[in-house]
Amino acid sequence: MLREGIEDEIVDWIQRKVAARDCDGAVVGLSGGIDSSTTAVLTQRAFGDNCLGVMLPASGTVSKDMEYSQMLAEEFDINTLTLNLKDVNDQIEKTFHSLDIEKVERGCYPQTAINTPDCADQNIQTRMRMMALYYVAESKNYVVMGTNNKSEIVSGYFTLYGDGGTDLRPLGDLLKTEVWELAERIGVPDEIINRPPTGGLQGGEEGATDAEEFGLDYETFDQIYLALQRGEDLTQFDFDKVNRVVEILAAAENKSEVPSFPKN
Repeated sequence: MLREGIEDEIVDWIQRKVAARDCDGAVVGLSGGIDSSTTAVLTQRAFGDNCLGVMLPASGTVSKDMEYSQMLAEEFDINTLTLNLKDVNDQIEKTFHSLDIEKVERGCYPQTAINTPDCADQNIQTRMRMMALYYVAESKNYVVMGTNNKSEIVSGYFTLYGDGGTDLRPLGDLLKTEVWELAERIGVPDEIINRPPTGGLQGGEEGATDAEEFGLDYETFDQIYLALQRGEDLTQFDFDKVNRVVEILAAAENKSEVPSFPKN
């Protein structure tokens, strides 16, 4: 369970980190999911009108993403901006598909063991959104607020230079299950809290869930991850699920690090 008042600590941390960069506020990419919603509410508490929620529909679960994003913005009086990236996304895909490349069939992103097909195409969206968020942020002297939680970071469930490309990560040390707890505390609507976690990059009403791509749910992942970190008895868990968590963590261990040749 999260300690009492941690939401106020995060708001204070956001304010101090943004001030240290000599910036005036922050942009948050609104996806209609619990992580971006929780981040947006905390950022709005920190900066009021200088918090800008940016909606960037491209493809995938666009209608639901927009519906929940607008619900949150209205509930918490968050200023918003919408930039439809669908035409740009489609054109980039068309251009890239014209390349004479024989695609390798694989089920996972590089440096993850998470089953997500068509990652090359899907990652176009996340990297394009990163460019849009930085354009807005740099135009307004704001920072780009990251929405990744610790479960996503340690499992590699993010796109390098996409949603992984941010200035600050207010939820970066909170596991997914802790984000659910925090969201309830700060009043994120139940419809968003109870929405099945999804990357939102695939078509359909909700797209493939994170649990389907992970091979296990976040509650199980977080419990096993904590047990591994604390050196606790793992026989309380299903053997195959422990192995799956170990596999995911091992594959993502160095994802955020870009190696440099050591000349000395």
